[in-house]
Order: sequence, then C-alpha cells, then structure tokens
Amino acid sequence: MAANSKPSTFESVIAAFTVVATFALGYSHWRLATRQDEQDAQIQRQAEEFQRSLLQMQREAEAARAADSFELQVFTLVSPHLAKLKESGREAATSQRIVTAAAQLLSSRGRPGLSQMVEKIREPTAPAVTPEPRTAAVEPVVAEKAPENAWLVLLATLPDGSDVGAAEAVANDKLRAAKELGMTPAVSIYKTRLKGRYVVTLGKPLDRSGALALATQARRKSLSEDAFAESDEGWELRGTAPFPTKVISASRQ
Repeated sequence: MAANSKPSTFESVIAAFTVVATFALGYSHWRLATRQDEQDAQIQRQAEEFQRSLLQMQREAEAARAADSFELQVFTLVSPHLAKLKESGREAATSQRIVTAAAQLLSSRGRPGLSQMVEKIREPTAPAVTPEPRTAAVEPVVAEKAPENAWLVLLATLPDGSDVGAAEAVANDKLRAAKELGMTPAVSIYKTRLKGRYVVTLGKPLDRSGALALATQARRKSLSEDAFAESDEGWELRGTAPFPTKVISASRQ
C-alpha cells in the first residue's frame, strides 16, 4: 500500500505540465486583457483629440464668419461716404473722418481692404481724353491678364454670341452713368476663359473686401441693380472705356 501511494514519474510530469499550462494560459489572458485596455485607452485619447480639433475648427470658422459679417456691415455703413473722399467742405470732412475711423478699425482687426480702397479712391486720376471719331478699322487690343488673386466688380454680363462692339457700347453707357453718380470713373471689358463671354466691370481689380464694398456701392447708387464681386479666373482684359463710337457715313445711310 505504501508503494502505491507514491506518484509515478508520468503522473508527476502530467501534474507539472498542467501547472505550467495553467500558468501560461493565465499569463496570456492577462497580457491580452492588458493590451486590449491599452488599445481602448489609445482610441479614447485619439477620439478626444479629434473632438477637440473639431471644436477648435468650428470656433475658428464661427470667428471668421463673424469677422466677415462685421466687415460687410462696416462697408455698408461707410459706402455712402466714399464718394465724398475727394470733395471739400464741412460735410465732406465729416464723411472723410467716418471713413478713416472705419478703415482704422478694420485694419486693427487684420482687415485692410477698406484702407486699400480709400487709398485707391484718393489717388489722382488723369483726365479722360476723348478719342477722335475714326472710320478706319480699329487695331486689335492686346489681351492682358489681371493680377493673381484679384476680384472684379461685374456690372453686366453679355449673352453668348455677343460681339465686342456690343460690350463696348454697354461699357460706354456704364462709364457715363458712373461719372454722373460720382463713382469710380473706370469701366473695363473682360472676356471669360470658360465660356468666352464678355463682361463689363467697374474699377480696377481689388481684393475681396474692396470688391464687395464697391459692388455694394454700385447697387446702392443704382449703377447696376445686380452688381456683384467675382474672383478673376485669369480673364482677358479687352479694353477700358471710353471706346470709340462707330460713325456711319451719309452715303451708307
């Protein structure tokens, strides 16, 4: 009986293997659980960082929209005073002070568009020279490209198939109306790149803020009820008003 109570070598090996296997299985399970917890924690951190980034982007977008809205409101308020920047007198001096204060306010907020526009308006303009009537063929205008990142103020867009003569007639009418309204005496013709249409624009190429303000002024003074600002996509400058008018001889009449 005493001999039978002792475990055999095979039983000892089996018992040792069972202990080792149980330990290895438990250790593997513990490592797997620990790794899963680490992955869960990493995913949680990434989700929190993404959420913070998203909130930051939303706050920045809201701040940019608020700044754009404020700038547009300031432009709308000062637009009636822009025409008096070159005039003299008590009323003109008051308007100039209002425009200067508004420009300084926007510049302090990183919006120099109004200041740039005021400088352009105050620049001395050369007197327009009325061209003599010509019956000979007009020399072709050399196409020029507007500067990059520029915005244009569109007064009119001619239908497809319109020739440059029709565009010149519209530009001459808009130039005459702009002078009568005391606005920027500069009207040009561009040809779009995609559809090849002729468009009539007011003033020189400006940045976005200046173009929005000038378009607002054109609508307010009824120079063009649907005037709007458009980014210059490499359009071709075809000429600046005034354009020569065609003279019809008596023999052709």
